[in-house]
Amino acid sequence: MRIEEEKKEKPVTSLANKQKKPNRQKLRKERKAAKLAEEQNEAAEAAKNQINMREIERNAIIELIKPMGLVIEEIPANGHCLYNAISDQLQLRHNILVNYKEVRHKVAMYMRQHPDDFLPFLSNTEDGEIYSLEQFHKYCDELEKTAVWGGEPEIIAISRVYKVPIHIVQMSSPILKMSADIFLDKDPIFLSYPFNNFYFRYSVKRSLL
Repeated sequence: MRIEEEKKEKPVTSLANKQKKPNRQKLRKERKAAKLAEEQNEAAEAAKNQINMREIERNAIIELIKPMGLVIEEIPANGHCLYNAISDQLQLRHNILVNYKEVRHKVAMYMRQHPDDFLPFLSNTEDGEIYSLEQFHKYCDELEKTAVWGGEPEIIAISRVYKVPIHIVQMSSPILKMSADIFLDKDPIFLSYPFNNFYFRYSVKRSLL
């Protein structure tokens, strides 16, 4: 009799547990769905504001370069944007046919050969110390082989490798001219990137009008 009673009690306990579990799972799913919906709404709102700022900035740059007879062409922001923009400009203005990989390779090689020209621009984000030579070579390897973004050191190297001045156009800032006093007889390359961002969105071209 004792064995039979124990057998009868077990299904009751098991059934009660089974009835509770779906409820807890349902609550967790509902909370997770609510949190996801909230995050999506916040992201959509942030994206909407960002798009508006991009449009404002784009229009400002268009107005800035219009007196120079220039127009802009947007470059995908994929990590290779600086090098794709340079490739585009070199072909357009200097009839030099290269792709972004070749530009990266030549820039990395030039920087490796002239470390003293670039080390002062490069430092650790943690302690602010200038890169060691080993860190510098690792930096150049990543520049050459990955989609890491390019900045001022790379622009300086590009201008020296291809012997052309590079003009950087930004909203609410004077045009930044790289190597303009060195390659005086060369047509400058025009680029633009968003304020406080480190990727190059626009390749600036001569207007056809």
